[in-house]
Order: sequence, then structure tokens, then C-alpha cells
Amino acid sequence: MNRIVIYNSKVNFCDISDPFCRMVAEYEQISGTQKLINRLKAGDVDAVVFDAEGTDDECLAYIKNLNLSPDAPKTAVYLSGSSDLRRFAEAGINNFFTDSSMHSGIKQLIKAKSSKYASLMHRAVGRMKELAECVEHGIIVFDAAGKVSFANNAAKAILELTSADLNSRTLNEIFLMHPYSNCNERCDEQPHTTCKGRELILSSTLTVTRDNEDTTGSILIFYPVSASSINRQKELELLKYQERYHSTQQTAAFRKQMLVIKDEVSGTKGSRFFFETYFKPLDIMSGDIYGNMNLKDGRYFLYIIDAMGKGLSASVTALQSSSFINHAVELSIIKNDFEMSKMLSSFLHYIRDRLMEDEALCAVFAMIDTNTDTISVSSFGMPPILACMKDGTVQKLRTPNMPIMRFMAIKEVTDFSLKDVDKLLIYSDGLTESFTRDGSLYNERLPEAFRKAATKKHLLKMVNSDVTHNEDDITFYFISSEPSEITASESFRVRSSTSQLSLAAEKISAFMEAQQIDHSEISTFEFAVNEMLMNALEHGSLGISFRQKQELIRSGIYDEFIEQRTEETSDYYNKEISILSHISVNKASGNRLLTVEISDTGTGFNVPEIFKFNSFDGNLFRIETKEYNGRGIFITDNLVDGLFYSDTGNTVHIVKVIE
Repeated sequence: MNRIVIYNSKVNFCDISDPFCRMVAEYEQISGTQKLINRLKAGDVDAVVFDAEGTDDECLAYIKNLNLSPDAPKTAVYLSGSSDLRRFAEAGINNFFTDSSMHSGIKQLIKAKSSKYASLMHRAVGRMKELAECVEHGIIVFDAAGKVSFANNAAKAILELTSADLNSRTLNEIFLMHPYSNCNERCDEQPHTTCKGRELILSSTLTVTRDNEDTTGSILIFYPVSASSINRQKELELLKYQERYHSTQQTAAFRKQMLVIKDEVSGTKGSRFFFETYFKPLDIMSGDIYGNMNLKDGRYFLYIIDAMGKGLSASVTALQSSSFINHAVELSIIKNDFEMSKMLSSFLHYIRDRLMEDEALCAVFAMIDTNTDTISVSSFGMPPILACMKDGTVQKLRTPNMPIMRFMAIKEVTDFSLKDVDKLLIYSDGLTESFTRDGSLYNERLPEAFRKAATKKHLLKMVNSDVTHNEDDITFYFISSEPSEITASESFRVRSSTSQLSLAAEKISAFMEAQQIDHSEISTFEFAVNEMLMNALEHGSLGISFRQKQELIRSGIYDEFIEQRTEETSDYYNKEISILSHISVNKASGNRLLTVEISDTGTGFNVPEIFKFNSFDGNLFRIETKEYNGRGIFITDNLVDGLFYSDTGNTVHIVKVIE
């Protein structure tokens, strides 16, 4: 029972000491008709005790209406003797007691209510016991004295004890040995010994039961664990540990690999050439590795290493090779005496002693000399370099060297003219040995796809449409020359302010519309151009470093800071951003290219630091850091067909292939 209201009665409910009355959770004494009506409207009153002499007709009329509702109090008590009982009977009040019988009357009232709840509780407990008999886990219920009041059949079967063995026994009488020190305790795979000496491994939970603040008992739920399942669990835990260990080691090894890779030309324009790199290892540690260096004198040195086999052994050989080559080239740059033939001789002497007898190493080395417009090539068992000429023909540049082995390492360097070359493809055999949808190798289709391609992404689009899967690492360089035939162009300069940048974006959009470029392509390209314009403003004209930008954003004052630095009175306002837009036609492939060049007066940035990670397929292995620099570059690179920077990083070329 929840609540009793005593209305206009002089009797204090606290004086009623009968145990039944103590079952009432709350009571209150009320005087006044309106107060009683308001209290009854709350709907949580179980019974009302009236004083007949002080109850008016308005109150009885309200109670009469309430009794017509299923939510109204179902019982009312009349306290004092009165001859006018008709008014109360009409209101639905049927329990009448004199003052002398008030205590016993309330006792009967509460007992009736309690019996109803007890009956419901009894049925609920019975239902719970039925459910407990349907589960496979053992269930033992202990009462407040710690003795068994219920045990399901599963508990008896698991422990091999009878009802007589369990009834009214304590936990310590059931088990000679158990792991429980207190209640609310979970024990996984712990040894138990029953009172009959049976040894078991059980997983269990012992939980205390309470009624308000009083402890009413506890429940033990348990199930047996077999030796085989324990062993399986241990094996699973060991596998999880090994996976975590291997993952940690792979991550550390990849970081080491990234430290070894020397990438100074990816995503840059050197002289008349645009350099792009693609690296798709099958595993974090692969047999392929690449490197490229700007020799600082108009020459660019590139190589691809493809160690025999897969896994750790091939990766170690590749890393050894790359580390030696990078170190040798760095020293020659410092001394200003790089000679490709001399470097190869040193490398071959070094690596042969570190190859196993049955191991082979394939590699291709190339040096582009923009001063003489030539390329020097030395290939060891690698596919020929593809050179697409300006007339659209594709030539294969070969050298007769065999794969590098422990007892065989003959080198030959061959020079080729780049005068009539439109683009170059230097690649490992993972590209040509990929399988097409009809089950053939991609080797025969590659030259034609390369001829049609304008950029790395353009080539990959064609490759991915034909290739279903590859079983080897793929590495290649896509090197294209700047366009020679420009059909339309527009150049202008703007001052360093956000309003001027908006004007520049409008002019570029108008130029694209005038060239009848599809509106869907214009909108995507506009977004990319806006990213690069903001980079030119922030990092170029305004001199905001990557780290400073992060701090401004974190402090919530970035917009305010930009506004201050771009005011007409600011020293930064007079700095200009140069923009050149042009449309070119490539005769070899027939492609139309839209190119936008944006130049600022800033000091630039370390381009390879960003594009080294963008060389990986899908940026799968992008370094994980909250403060990664170059997000704007990353976004733009994923929206356009080509993105290239000058060596210093203060000029960007944004390229779009017009379909």
C-alpha cells in the first residue's frame, strides 16, 4: 500500500502501532474540502479515512465522481458514528467503523490490500521459478539468513547434489572450497569443491538482493567450464596478444620505412616536367620501395627497387638497398660530384654481399637531365620504361642488364633523348602482371592506356576499369611535360584579401564557362581552386604557418586574425597573388587540359613532406596525427586530376582533364 489520506480526523495515524499499519509507505492528514480534492487529483491515494461530521456534500460529490473512474480510490473509511449514512453510501463509501473500531478497521483495510499484493507476488515468484527451470545455468537463491530457499534443476545436475543436499544449506556447507569473499562478485573459471568432494571449474556471479536498505538474500548463478574451452580461451587470448604485437611491430616498421624513403620530386614541377609517384604495397612491409632526389643542378634521380618474394625478407632487402642508395646520393650532392655510373658500381658492390644465394633483386634507375634534355637509364630485370612521343607513338626504353644476384651484377647505362618525348612511365612488374576482367595480364593494354592518359589519376582510372585484382606490389612514376599548345589563356593579379579572392574565383569560373566546360565539372574545380587560393593567402601572403593556424583555430580567433591582416591599412594587403588560367591540347593523347596556376610571394613550404604520403594508393598509410599539415592540399588533390608545386612551394598548378 502506498498512501492513506486522513480527512478532518482528530486521530493521529502515528498512534496506530499495528504491524499491518506500518506497511503503509506514506500518510498525510488534510483539512479542507479543496485541499482534499486537489490531493485526490494527484491519483496516487490508495484510501481515504473520513470524519463524517466534518465532511460536506461537495467533497462527497467529487468522491462519487472519482469512484466512477477505474483510477479512483476503491476504499474509503468512515470514522465517527452518524445516523446519516446515506450520503456516504451514495458516494461509494461502504466501509463504516465507529471510533472504537477504527484501528481494527484500518487493519482490515490494509490486510485486504496486502493480501491482494501478496497473491500477485506469489504468482510472480512462481513464474520466476518456472523460468529458472528452463535455463542451462545453475541458479541458487539464498534467504536473508544465508540459507538455500530455491535451487533449480540445472544447479542440482551441475553440482550432482539432491534437493536434500541443498535445502536450507549455506554457501559454505554446499562448497568445501569456493572463491567468494563477498557478494556482488564475478568469478571466471575458478575451482570449486562440492560438499561431496566433486571438483569443478565454474564461471559464476554472486549477487546480493535488497529491499530498500534491508538485505533479503543473495543469488548465485553459475555454469561449468570444461578444460577444452579453457584451452580455447587461452589460445584466443594468445592470438589476440600476438595480433596486437604484430600490429605494433608493423606500425613501427612502416614508420621506419617512411624514414628510409627519400621523396623529393613527387607532386612537383621541375623545369618542364611534372613528377607523380604511385605506390601500392600489398602489405605494410613490401618488397617494393622507391626513391627520388632533386640533384639541385637541373638533374633528377629516380629509382624503383623490387626485391624477390614477399614479406619480411623481401622488405629487408629493399630497405637495405634504398638506405645505401639514398646515403650515397646525399653525399654526392654535398660534394657536387654525382655520377650515376659511379653510384651504381658502389651499390652493386654493396648489395651483392647481402643477397642470399637464391635471391634476386630487380631495380630500375633513371636520371633526367633537363640541361641536356636526356634520360640515363639502367634497368636490372625490370619492365622497359615507356616513352610516349609527341606524335602519339609509344617507345620502350630498355637496357640489357640481368636481375642483380649474388654472383652476377653487370651494369650498363643507356642515354635517351627527351626532345620529342611527351611523357614517361617508369614502373615495377606489379602493374603489368595485374589481371584483367577477361583473365589476361594487363601488360598488353598498358601502352595504349598510357598513351591516352594525361596524369597519374587519369591512367589509374583506365587501369582500374580493366583490372580486377593484383597479386604484387605496384610502384610507378608518371612524368609528363608541360603543354606546348595552348588554345586559350587568361592571367591577372589580386591583392591579399578575402574579397579579392572571391573576385579571382569569379574570373576563373567565367573563364571556364567561356570554354564551354560542363557545369558539374566547374563546381568541383571551383572548390579545389578556392582551397588553393586560401592557402596562397594564409601561408603565402599573410605568412601564417601551419602550426600557427592550428593555434588560431583552437583559440577561436582565426577569422578575426585574417580580417585584421587583410585590412587595407595592413602591411600584408599590398602583397599580390598571381593567377594564370589556360586551356591546352595534348596532340599525343587528344586530351584537353584546364590548368590554373596560383603564385604567391611567400617563402613556400617543404613540398615532399606532404606529397610523400600522397603517393600511397588512397592515402591508406597516411601518418596518424591530429596536427597533420596539408589537409587543404589533400582535399584538393582528391578533387582534381593533377596537383603540382614548384620546388619552393609558392606556385601551385591545378590540372583538370576535360572529358
